[in-house]
Amino acid sequence: MPAYEVARTLVKSPPELWDELQGTRLPDAIAGASVRPTQHGEELAWEAKGVRGKARIEPSAWGTKVTLTAEVEEEVARGGLWSRLRGGRPEPTSHTDMEDTLERVLDQLGADHKKPFTRDQGD
Repeated sequence: MPAYEVARTLVKSPPELWDELQGTRLPDAIAGASVRPTQHGEELAWEAKGVRGKARIEPSAWGTKVTLTAEVEEEVARGGLWSRLRGGRPEPTSHTDMEDTLERVLDQLGADHKKPFTRDQGD
């Protein structure tokens, strides 16, 4: 299985990043991904057709280190040995750009900011 890992330290709190990763962030980036916590507040496992991985967060000196990993099924495993021996070609994996996808997730996590509190100014 090809494996990918990307990591970055983001200037956000662990609980804030946990909420985003546990929510729709990964399913939005990886179609059909289901997410489940494996170590509350620290690690999530996710899985979609042909790919699975983990999201790990840990406090760092100036923020929170986020590490995303993915393992993509090999095409031979998906097509089956007998199919390959008979000359069949396995369908190409839809996760050929997984490293780029994980990098985009980190980019979005680092760029998203909540709007600051604003006080309503009465006329």
